[in-house]
Amino acid sequence: MKLSKLIFAFQLVTATLFLQTSDTAAMTFLQLEKVGEIGFPVQAPYHGLIVRGETTNSGKPYMEPQRDLEQKSIKEPIKTYVKGTAIFGDGIGALYCKYDFHSQNPSQSICFGGQNDYVVSLDSTYKELYRLKNDSQLMMYAIYHDYCVTDLRILGMQKSGKWVSYIDSKRISDIYFGGKDSYKEDGGVMYDRPICQGDTIVVTYYRWHWEGDSAKEGEFRFKWDDKAQWFGIEQVVY
Repeated sequence: MKLSKLIFAFQLVTATLFLQTSDTAAMTFLQLEKVGEIGFPVQAPYHGLIVRGETTNSGKPYMEPQRDLEQKSIKEPIKTYVKGTAIFGDGIGALYCKYDFHSQNPSQSICFGGQNDYVVSLDSTYKELYRLKNDSQLMMYAIYHDYCVTDLRILGMQKSGKWVSYIDSKRISDIYFGGKDSYKEDGGVMYDRPICQGDTIVVTYYRWHWEGDSAKEGEFRFKWDDKAQWFGIEQVVY
């Protein structure tokens, strides 16, 4: 075989290996999968937190009586919980939620993370819990609250087994909007639920106004960097 053919064959094999390595290194987010809910609904007449979708829950349930005001009949009771640990999912990457409705520190009423490895602490307001499914089997979750103000957190377990908090919408508000969050603050920023787009998580945002919400003003793109094992951030203004 001539030298030029050997060089070409080597280049072809090298290029093929590079493409295969690149493909396997890149992570793709597949979908946002709801796994549960936890928290206290605003102005609810309950004695504790609602917990839904959990695999296990160590808390003792209290049966909240429900009355249909129009029909004046008793409806199915709702279970609430004061203190315990709820687990969403199973296995090593399950999401643990340690909660205490009567916590002396209200901002730490619910703690999220792995078993004995809590990395996010929040108040008891009602929250939706989502898994960010991906083809690398990295366990990542989104915690989302939306009632006059939004709060979005993304956390997960790294390859090393350590749990970390990747994204905190309050910090994003501080950096990009001067801390102007929305609750009763005209023009405060609000965030939508995340969307999966390839190797990127996209979160659109808008403004809260007394007369009504604004149109979407832009989006944040959180692109996964497999080498750094972290998200980059890019703001796109519409």
